[in-house]
Amino acid sequence: MGIIIDSVDMQGKFENLLNQDYFVDKSNIINKFNDLINKDGRKNVCITKPRRFGKTSIAALLVTYYSKGIDSQEIFNKCKVSRGIDYQELFDIKKTSKNIESTIKKLKKKIEKKKEKNEKKINKEKYEKEIKILIKEEVEKEIEKEKKLYKEFQGKYHTLYFNFSYKVNKYKTLNEYLTFINSILKEDIKKVYPKTEILNSYSNEIEINLKNLFIETGEKFVIIIDEWDYIISSMIFTHEERNNYISFLKDLIKDQAYVAFVYMTGIIPIAKKLSQSTINCFDEYSMLNDKKYYKYFGFTEQEVRNLCDNDEELYKDIENWYKGYKAFNGEKIFNPWSVIHALDEEEIQNYWTQTGHFNEVINIIDFNIGGVKDEVLDLMLGKEISIKLTKYGAEDLQEESEENIRNLINKQQNNNNEKKEKLYTKMVTYGFLTYCDGKISIPNNELKIKFKEALEENSDTRYYTDLMDVSNEMLDNTFKRDAKAMCKTLEEAHLNKIKPRDKMDHGNLKRVIDFAYYNANNTYKIVKEVGNGKANINYIFYPKNKMEPLIIIELKLNSSAKNALDQIYEKKYYYGLKDEGYKGNYLLIGLNLNSERKLYSCIINEYNCDMKFISSNTYVPIKSEKRSINDVEGDVIAKRLRSNTKNNANTGDSIIENK
Repeated sequence: MGIIIDSVDMQGKFENLLNQDYFVDKSNIINKFNDLINKDGRKNVCITKPRRFGKTSIAALLVTYYSKGIDSQEIFNKCKVSRGIDYQELFDIKKTSKNIESTIKKLKKKIEKKKEKNEKKINKEKYEKEIKILIKEEVEKEIEKEKKLYKEFQGKYHTLYFNFSYKVNKYKTLNEYLTFINSILKEDIKKVYPKTEILNSYSNEIEINLKNLFIETGEKFVIIIDEWDYIISSMIFTHEERNNYISFLKDLIKDQAYVAFVYMTGIIPIAKKLSQSTINCFDEYSMLNDKKYYKYFGFTEQEVRNLCDNDEELYKDIENWYKGYKAFNGEKIFNPWSVIHALDEEEIQNYWTQTGHFNEVINIIDFNIGGVKDEVLDLMLGKEISIKLTKYGAEDLQEESEENIRNLINKQQNNNNEKKEKLYTKMVTYGFLTYCDGKISIPNNELKIKFKEALEENSDTRYYTDLMDVSNEMLDNTFKRDAKAMCKTLEEAHLNKIKPRDKMDHGNLKRVIDFAYYNANNTYKIVKEVGNGKANINYIFYPKNKMEPLIIIELKLNSSAKNALDQIYEKKYYYGLKDEGYKGNYLLIGLNLNSERKLYSCIINEYNCDMKFISSNTYVPIKSEKRSINDVEGDVIAKRLRSNTKNNANTGDSIIENK
């Protein structure tokens, strides 16, 4: 055992993982890789995912399993892979298995033929029983096959573990760094092959030494490369040296007889241009494209439920904060780092650590390429944006510099869509967004907090984050039926943001309300509808706890709160809600903005679920201490409500008279 050959550090890391309180067993990936060993065109796998998604944990698992110098039998006796795939898991993976589903179909056809031969109808119960027996036999065969494959390759190879972020910052040139790596390898070779001839003529090039070692011993290696992209993403060394580093990786891996299997990890994919000209020997799996290994990087929903000991309340808290990454099929994937820390610390909070790369999000919002700023605001509200993303990788990163980023703004506008796609792809690559079925979205609350911090850095968007900060207060005032406090909150926000020349149109008004009630999304499902050319928007806040108040808001621009409330009664948005199980009180709210004066007026009517009137509160702003006509009108409306409700509340008819 050494530092590179059969790495003692990686064995220690894996054993530490096994001893964690919240260990998730991903060991069945071993047989996925065993199927690829020594198969040209398939034996080199590159996994690129965001940080803290378990890539290095899998590297430690593989080093411990494959290494000749590590006695791993007792270690892996604790793991699933040593027992074969259990019955349930076999059927979980049938979605991606090529043979299990076809096997089941063949078995069913076999029984159908029996039916025809006997010329009689088999009892359904008997039919299902025969199916289960035959399937069980096939399952047992698969389990034995998995066990055999596991034993065949355990401890069969020496492994070479290269972490290309290890001490790289200490060296001024790439050659100095590779010389350092080569010297560590030489010391390991002395320990493992003390009598080898290559020590007498040790080359300056790593791949030459490995090739000579293979010629002498006939032994192949399993190569594990961690953080392959660190040298490129950290902009270490010169541009030319970084290109030379790519060539070094190609020479180390491509068409080498000493390679049995390669597992390489990073954040940045190799990408198209690079792979076509140099490293074109990998099957790549990234956040944009992974149908095969996605469940091994990140936690699945069932794994998180198991960690929570099936405590539904705890799971819901974890889900709300850390889920949201989506596999190609829409399956939920959780951030492992955050889930483990939340359980360990017994505290739900933001454990996201990639602060450096998030500075780029701030730059992207500042530049506002192709309307990114408005789209990020929509993403913050939980919306999905349809967009076709292309691969982002190392050659893109090589081309980037601070000057290049800033020059994006000065280029022709007709390239904006292409630039925007590239920026969004980069955000998916780093894990800031998730991508599924052609749509991007912000994965979870943890990332929304990071986006909020980015928006706060921009003067044009800080207004919306200020509204987010008071959104709990806005919801509380709504529950209290405090129309004046609600209007004042919105007006104060305008004073901080809206300038005399600014336009407050229909779309901007909607966004103001969206952010003013931002935190209501935690306890409500909010459904919005925009009227066709009528300058009105309605919101229905459906409480997740159906005994809590249900809220209906109608917005008007340059009209009146009364007209907004009339719209609710005219459309009968509340109709049938009790039958859907909503048994709390209903708050019907008419809200109007006078865009010239930048003042809001509001009427709140409260009913029980049978539409029996409970209370009303009206606020219409005045310019002075004297009561305005609008203020008097508000009192008249309230009086009419109280008197008319006695006769009309149970009918669902409009109980506000039009003037």
